[in-house]
Parts: sequence; C-alpha cells; structure tokens
Amino acid sequence: MISLNKLFQLFQLFRYAILLGMLMPCVSAEEKSVSIKVLDTAGKLVEKREVRDSMMGVRNTLIFYTFKGQQSVLLVSIDNKTKTFPITATVYNFSADVTAEGLKKWLNNQHSDGLFPDVPKPVATYKIPAASCSIKSHQLIDRSKHRNGEYDNYTVKFHISEVTEKGVFKLIAFTGETKVLLKVK
Repeated sequence: MISLNKLFQLFQLFRYAILLGMLMPCVSAEEKSVSIKVLDTAGKLVEKREVRDSMMGVRNTLIFYTFKGQQSVLLVSIDNKTKTFPITATVYNFSADVTAEGLKKWLNNQHSDGLFPDVPKPVATYKIPAASCSIKSHQLIDRSKHRNGEYDNYTVKFHISEVTEKGVFKLIAFTGETKVLLKVK
C-alpha cells in the first residue's frame, strides 16, 4: 500500500510535469516569433537600390531591398536578354553583428568592381522559388544609346508572392516596377 506521503510526492511530480508541459510550447512559440524575420519591402526601414549598368556597360536589372536592423537583403534580378524578362529573387541573411556600413560595402561589391575587400559574408542564402516570382507586364518606353550599344527601355512590373522559410523569415508578397534595358544593336 502507498503511504500518504508517497502519494503526495507523486501528485507533486505529476503537477510539475503538467506545468512544464504547458510552459514548453509557450516558450518555443515566443522564441520562434522573436527569431523569425518579417521582410516587408513596404516597411519604413527598407532601403531600395536599383542597378542597370556597371563599368562594363548595361546589365540585367538588380533591385536590392535592405531591411535595416534585420541584417537581411532581398535581391531581385530581372534579365535583359529577352522580352520575357526572366526574374529571380534571393534572400541573404547576415550575422547580427554586421553593421549598416558593412552591408553597404557588400551591396556595392555585388554590382560594381569589388572595391571593398573586407565585406561581410552572408550566413545563409535562400533562393525564392521560381513559382513565387513573376513578370506581370512590360511596356516599351523609348530607345537610347549607351557606350556599348543601343537599347530599348522597358517599364517592367513584377510580383513576388509571400514566401516563408520556416523558422527563419517571412517575405511579405509585393508588386514592384522597374526599368530594364534590352539590347537591340
């Protein structure tokens, strides 16, 4: 027969186990919500930079969205070889100690002459699925001459669907517009 004291101890252990079981999911959910980055290109702390040419001349259009305070960059690339304007997107995550100046240097090296040797490296890179990236429309604006040829200037509207990388980030869906230079001569 179990003594009253043993029964009380078992009851206490059972009670603690239930309490611990109830607290564990709460802590995990709270930790996850803190660690997941919400990447919203419409946010006030987002810096956007577009690049269409380099030292070598006209190139594919690159759009960098830097999420200040989150050490993340979204790169949208629209190819300028055909009128289908193939589009890709990639999220780059950097360590928490990377400074705004470090991110600016990294951005510059992605489209320029690699002037900065001491740039931070992303700790993780996530390709956005092709099915989440689409061109909605394009319209010819005019034609212009550049040092390496003649180009048709297009306005291109694109859409990136919401994408979640479990436990890492949630990219909010958005539609954007940019210019793309398509070589004709």
